[in-house]
Amino acid sequence: MNVAREMFVRDGYEAVTLRSIALAIEYTPGFVYKLFKDKQSLVREIIRRDSDDLRIHLLECLKVGNPVRQLVEMARLYGEWAVTHPNHYRLMLVPPPAWVEQNRELHRQKRIPLEQEALSVLTVLVKEAIGLLKAKYAEPALVAATLWAGIHGVALLEITMTPKDRALLGGKDTTFEARFKTLCDVFLDGFLNDRPE
Repeated sequence: MNVAREMFVRDGYEAVTLRSIALAIEYTPGFVYKLFKDKQSLVREIIRRDSDDLRIHLLECLKVGNPVRQLVEMARLYGEWAVTHPNHYRLMLVPPPAWVEQNRELHRQKRIPLEQEALSVLTVLVKEAIGLLKAKYAEPALVAATLWAGIHGVALLEITMTPKDRALLGGKDTTFEARFKTLCDVFLDGFLNDRPE
């Protein structure tokens, strides 16, 4: 699956076949066809495994202090997973058009889509933090979606942009950690009544 992800990112979904994956991992095509009846079943399994791995990783945020700290930790864990698994993240959350049907099929199998589950957890955490947020931010779903959009954007900047592209945005040498800290500062300064140090 790791080789398949890499090939999908590098060569494009349409160009990759189970046969080409088998050749890349030095297995016979027949063996790979025993594991996956077709490319679509491989795609579904990749999405399922990657979604499960990220879900487990995100739930670690519930082990830290108050709801605000949990929000920040969830965002950190999300971004950390994205930048350490760039192929996984891109194929799962920014899939090529040919993957869209695979995603729909996976969602029909009674699984809550990862982004919906992440937003649900974020929304619950925001609800718990309502007294700590400025009064004008009383809509938990909107605050949660805004936070998710921010961390998703920071992750995509990190894994999809070239240094030249980053330079055009004024941050060729800016690290992911610095971008993430800025996102947290904007969130905490903007949403909280009183920001703790």
